[in-house]
Amino acid sequence: MIHFTRVFILLFVISITPLYGQKMFMHHWTKKDGLAHNYAFMMKEYKGKLWIGTDDGVSVFDGKSFKSYGIKDGLKSPYVIGFTENYSDSLYLFTWRGGIHVYDETADSIKTYPYLRKGKAQRLHRGLRIKNEIYGWQWSGAYYFNEEKRTSASLFLYTSVDSTLQLTTKKEGIKSPINLNFYKKSVPLGFARYQNKMLTYGLVSKGVRVVEGTELKGHFFQEALGDKIVSGFNKTRDGGALVGTRGKIYKLTPEGEISHEYIIPNNYYVNQMYQLKNGTIIASVHPNTTIQKSIAINPKDNSYFYLDRKLQTKSTSAAIYVDSKDRIWLSTQGDGLYMIENFDFNYINIKDIESPHILSINQYDSNHIIFSSTSKSYLINMEKDSLSVFKEFPLKSIYISENDSFQVFSTYTKSFTNTNDSIPIRWSRFAGRNDAGLWYMQEDSLKVFQRKKDNNYAMKKVFWRFPKGKIKIPNISKAIVKDNRVWVATKGAVSLYEYSKNYKLTLIKTWSGIFKQWEWINDINIDDPNGYLWTATTDGLYILDYTDIENATLKKIKSLDNVNCFTLKFDHLGQLWVGSMNGLAVFQDGILIREFDESSGLLSDQVTSIFESSNHQMWIGTHRGMINMPNHSLVKNISPPITLWKQEIYEAHSKQGAIQLPIDVSALSEMESLRLQYKLSQTSDWIDFPYQNTLTISNQFPGTYKLYLRGKTTGSEWSVPQEATLNVEGYFWEYPLFKVGIIILILTSVVYYSNILIKKEKGKSTELKKILKQKTAAQDKLTRVRKEIAQDFHDEMGNKLASITVLADLAAMKIKGKDEDTEKILSRIETQSKQLYTGTRDFIWSIDAQNDELGVIYDYIKDFGEEFFDDLEIRYHTHKELAGYDHLSLPQSWSLQLVFIFKEAMTNIAKYAHATHVYLSLSIKNSMVTFSIKDNGVGISDEQIVKNGNGLKNMKARINKLGAATLNIESNAGKGTAIIVQFKINFEE
Repeated sequence: MIHFTRVFILLFVISITPLYGQKMFMHHWTKKDGLAHNYAFMMKEYKGKLWIGTDDGVSVFDGKSFKSYGIKDGLKSPYVIGFTENYSDSLYLFTWRGGIHVYDETADSIKTYPYLRKGKAQRLHRGLRIKNEIYGWQWSGAYYFNEEKRTSASLFLYTSVDSTLQLTTKKEGIKSPINLNFYKKSVPLGFARYQNKMLTYGLVSKGVRVVEGTELKGHFFQEALGDKIVSGFNKTRDGGALVGTRGKIYKLTPEGEISHEYIIPNNYYVNQMYQLKNGTIIASVHPNTTIQKSIAINPKDNSYFYLDRKLQTKSTSAAIYVDSKDRIWLSTQGDGLYMIENFDFNYINIKDIESPHILSINQYDSNHIIFSSTSKSYLINMEKDSLSVFKEFPLKSIYISENDSFQVFSTYTKSFTNTNDSIPIRWSRFAGRNDAGLWYMQEDSLKVFQRKKDNNYAMKKVFWRFPKGKIKIPNISKAIVKDNRVWVATKGAVSLYEYSKNYKLTLIKTWSGIFKQWEWINDINIDDPNGYLWTATTDGLYILDYTDIENATLKKIKSLDNVNCFTLKFDHLGQLWVGSMNGLAVFQDGILIREFDESSGLLSDQVTSIFESSNHQMWIGTHRGMINMPNHSLVKNISPPITLWKQEIYEAHSKQGAIQLPIDVSALSEMESLRLQYKLSQTSDWIDFPYQNTLTISNQFPGTYKLYLRGKTTGSEWSVPQEATLNVEGYFWEYPLFKVGIIILILTSVVYYSNILIKKEKGKSTELKKILKQKTAAQDKLTRVRKEIAQDFHDEMGNKLASITVLADLAAMKIKGKDEDTEKILSRIETQSKQLYTGTRDFIWSIDAQNDELGVIYDYIKDFGEEFFDDLEIRYHTHKELAGYDHLSLPQSWSLQLVFIFKEAMTNIAKYAHATHVYLSLSIKNSMVTFSIKDNGVGISDEQIVKNGNGLKNMKARINKLGAATLNIESNAGKGTAIIVQFKINFEE
């Protein structure tokens, strides 16, 4: 069986090859990727997926993974040879010795019917369906099925002696048949569905006949095809037809007129043919039944070449198929499945040039493209599709004028013209030319060169000091010189200048504020017809409407936000091509239309240069080589992926935790860049998720959710959101009604308990108010008592001590010179009474409650210091900064201890510091009170601090009485001493 399979399947093998180029954008899958078998037959696109017949069942490919059906899934034979060619509600599979099968999409299964397995139906290779009729065929035999009547019949087709195709349903009815010899003149039998008719052709019969039911009718397109033995027939995209014969392919109009003839190898007959959108013809050709080759024909010059050599497949091809998106699929006899996408792309990569990093591209003349890598520069002959070295060194920039033959080339070390005139500038890039001469960018300057009488170039003018923007790097990233306007982009700013013929640049305006601090400008480009300046930066793309300079602002394009954009190019259609770190983007009227990346055919996502040639080809330079693509019409998005819910309603339970929802996604193009999103309601946010044939949703509460699903690839828009319903059952305590009831119960309990607490708190509050009232009254009473005590002490003890001092002084005067011992005693009495009076005065002052205020304490110590240092050669400075806390009341007895501490400090300064300046300071910051006295004296040594003189001991003893305050002594030899007291406003902390 296998021998026969190999023989007859070669008859239907289809193969493809790109017309030009060194490499194709190709994908390859084998059994290790999930394909049912590496020996594959015919293919069919059905509802966004590719169906592949193999030696071990049928595989369905969604662009990422394969799903296979075999004997266990309903197939009567594992050898799936072909499919129906027309779109219908059902998909028909033709198997070897298994009959015709039907795929049931609803049940996701494959089944067959007895009337589809009769007689020759067991051995049909191909088939077509028209209305309720199915026609299957192989080699020279065919079979007919009427699905409505569930009837079938064998069709015996033969060529009569007059070279006319004949048909009978009984073998014995064949009259004078001509023996088939596929090695010479005859071709295999074929059927085609065209203009709502079923056509048949082949054998040694001339022309094409219409078949209805089990009868042949009139000839089809007899004037054009009447004398030709037709071996293949297929519809074209414009409604015409491709017709294959030995040695030729004809293109027919829908009216049946031959519009083109394409020559193929002599004596080869054509089996399958497709026409791509660009006009290229893809066909399988056969010198005999055991050999098949595949060709691609250029419709412009009728040239062709063989696909097998380009693909370098390990096995002979078995079939080709071109789907609705111009993707070319190739199955093989042992090497799996190939897919060629973007057939128009022409690749030059590391195998073709020494270094793949492309620096610059331009058109050298009408037939040649010049480009440079980081090692050499090259010429491409566009007519001969050949590559040659232009220079043995790289060209950093290439300028070729469209109006004259002037050319300028810049390397990393020099610049020269097409006539080999040297321009004396290094490490530069050409910026443009006008009446002033040639303009070059060199680091932070623009330099102008003019040709002298001896034809050499000399520098005429240098322009410096261009705006730097926020980033303080003056290097010029791009300059555009056009007539009397000069645009200059530095690393953080874009500036427009007006050039006057006296070599003067006048600044018109600078734009810089919008750029981030780290953002650099990579390129700028002018859209003259519309008055826009486009700016590519390390963070995105900006547009500036310069038709109104005064009000012009740079606006960021949201679709490329946070994308490192490298280079900009306008094509002849007005489209803007943007090369970035993420690939290639195409804008039309400021709107992003299409994106390309490695999944679309780019050699690398890092695009370095873009150029359009005169024949409207886009040349895209990357880090890994260069490609070119046709650009004859406006770029369009590819179709979005198909994203479907497998069910309209999903049922789940909250106990599952992770809910698995089967989905159906297919994206045969750019599947590597597929993005999928879902959301649980119309108003919720979209959520990204990876594609694994299921969507996993975790921890969903019971309820009914409206699901939405969508997808996109790099080159497509988002697909139309598909809707489904998710019903999540749950335990009774998970439902909102139960939760609301619990919440109401809790709230009721809280309110009830709160009322009880409020009543209790009201009672406590009343009692507390009474206590506070009593405390306030007691405090007021204590204040009055303290004031009375202070007054009494002042009146009684102060007066008595003053009287003692006066009496002692009078007694001393009376006995002066008479009794020396008594005089000394009286002197001591006078001194001690004065000291006692002074000390008593501080104590009496502290008893008065009004002197507990912080500001009053400061003023008391301040006044003492002024009096104390008045007779000394020490300047006394004071500073207070209380920020509204002057009336802060300190705890009882704090005022006396603070006065004693600072009096002790002043005494020590007078005795030991040898200071010339003293600073008393009181301040409050962050709820911390700082009370300090500093001097600029000799300071206290560490040894003295350790020994703790009496003065320091007294200070520490007094600070300990305060409890909530701290005392710090800071001293440096020769720099003075600081006594610092600190405490918080809240004395309890």
